Amino acid sequence: MTADANLREQVQQRLRLDIVSGEIGPGTILSVPGLARTLGISTTPVREALLQLSGDGLLQPLRNRGFCVVEPTLDDLRNLFEVRLQLETSAFVKLVRSGLTDVAELTRQADAIARAVRTRDVPLYLAADRAFHRELLARAGNAVLTGIVMRLRDTMRLYGINSPAGLARQEESVPEHYRIIALLQQGDEAEAAALMHKHIMDWEPIFSEYLRASGDVTSRV
Repeated sequence: MTADANLREQVQQRLRLDIVSGEIGPGTILSVPGLARTLGISTTPVREALLQLSGDGLLQPLRNRGFCVVEPTLDDLRNLFEVRLQLETSAFVKLVRSGLTDVAELTRQADAIARAVRTRDVPLYLAADRAFHRELLARAGNAVLTGIVMRLRDTMRLYGINSPAGLARQEESVPEHYRIIALLQQGDEAEAAALMHKHIMDWEPIFSEYLRASGDVTSRV
């Protein structure tokens, strides 16, 4: 990977996290020169990162002004949850049905999730949770499904992730990740479906409540 490509990836990951968590709110205008000055890097990786986030639906290009953070709707959020629930539950049940013995990488990510919760490190939690679910989906052997679900996860707004309810939900999710691993090795399909439903949908009221409460504050970066 070239230096510019590595910088682009770093900028993209940082901005994606700030946007989906609400740190950079809807309506915020991001300018390439402004971000490049703030980050102390050239404009090329910043522009490429913003274009990628625009392609993912998180930003809207503005002629001669930069990129505006797209305002999500409750319908958008609910639709994302509905599709994620169907695809991830189906993949998990399929894995439980066939059984899985090699769970070392999943366990490593579950340990990272637990560590992030103990230290209140939300960025680490999100990174480890993403890695855990990507690994889980990949085991189902359908690259198309994995790609679709990961794109859905990457564009889902995680408003309230830092709130008391969000932090409590993170704590609740720790044993759920270990239970997912246990069910992969020897489990019941009905329990697997119920667990994945809880694991995904218990986040929905937290995100929805903060999305309802979020104001239309426009700023420039």
